[in-house]
Amino acid sequence: MLPKLLYVGDVPVESTYHGSALLHRLLESHSPDKLTILETGTPSHVERRIPRVRYLSRPLDHSRWLRTRFHPYAVVWFSYWGSKNRIRIRDVEFECILTVAHGFGWLAAANLARERNVPLHLIVHDDWPRAAHVPPAFRGWFESRFAGVYRQAQSRLCVSPAMEQAYGERYGASGDVLYPMRASSAPEFDTPPGRLAQNDHQFTVAFAGTINSPGYIRALIALHDALERVGGRLLIFGPLTRDEARTNGLDLANVVICGLLPWPELLRRFREEIDALFVPMSFDAADRSNMEMSFPSKLTDYTAVGLPLLIYGPEYCSAVRWAKDNDSVAEIAESEATLSEAVARLARNPARRVELGRQALQVGRKYFAHETVQSVFNRALTSV
Repeated sequence: MLPKLLYVGDVPVESTYHGSALLHRLLESHSPDKLTILETGTPSHVERRIPRVRYLSRPLDHSRWLRTRFHPYAVVWFSYWGSKNRIRIRDVEFECILTVAHGFGWLAAANLARERNVPLHLIVHDDWPRAAHVPPAFRGWFESRFAGVYRQAQSRLCVSPAMEQAYGERYGASGDVLYPMRASSAPEFDTPPGRLAQNDHQFTVAFAGTINSPGYIRALIALHDALERVGGRLLIFGPLTRDEARTNGLDLANVVICGLLPWPELLRRFREEIDALFVPMSFDAADRSNMEMSFPSKLTDYTAVGLPLLIYGPEYCSAVRWAKDNDSVAEIAESEATLSEAVARLARNPARRVELGRQALQVGRKYFAHETVQSVFNRALTSV
């Protein structure tokens, strides 16, 4: 029997992408009368919520400061405020609290768990102590806040083995690995799409997700250059607008901006139009810690459609290490030069595409099947 659960956090619980999609998929099978969702950041869209579940909203006041040049100091202030915040909610029964270490709501969630003397369950997608932009003088203070909450948690659910191991050594508390998961209604394919075996069409690579760093922009431009050499094209799915593409130098002849699609429609487009799926990771030195520990959630749906993966990142990043641990699951490029070589191999070799697509299906079922990841989460909620 799953407990009465209260979610408190800045990550909205909705059927979209990244952490929001993971939370939606983890919680959609929870009994609606035993689940309450309190969003402390941007509220979710009503049409993307879990049906029949009670949603509450306590957005951050004066969040506009986070969009100014004072952002690093605003992060410190809001983190301090979050660590002191006492959430007042009425008419909500709960036996434990779930949160995600992102933004500031996780600090308020930890306070509420201590105040009510109930277990706290913490999900960590990114290396938040290093991913958050705070002035160097406050880095130690910020780290200590995270360490305290990490140790307080009844269960600590890390997105990768590297993160669980590093945090265990750093904070002296063990955790569990909770990979991203597929939706319970995700379609099952036994074989790659037939188009992979043919070279009678323009070679097409897709990227799906948000473009939230200069490193991602450089990676997509490098991919564009490699595709141009083989007469290929790039389709970008996600919230990127045409104006944003123009601003970021992605308004290019062989780049198509496709917008944000519901995931069933996205998977259909993948099967019908795409020859390979692009997984970029940042090469920036400042991002190294996060690249080592985070894990690209897009691999859940990428591996579900039977297409070859093209992973582009440094040798130490989690996606490259995962691909090397699972031989023949992806083309790996660890530099711009090898990216061009990998694109050329995929464009010219249909048999290679089919084999990689078949391996992606098998490995994806092993790591990201809904039942597998859900069982890890449910076990954490019910362990005392």
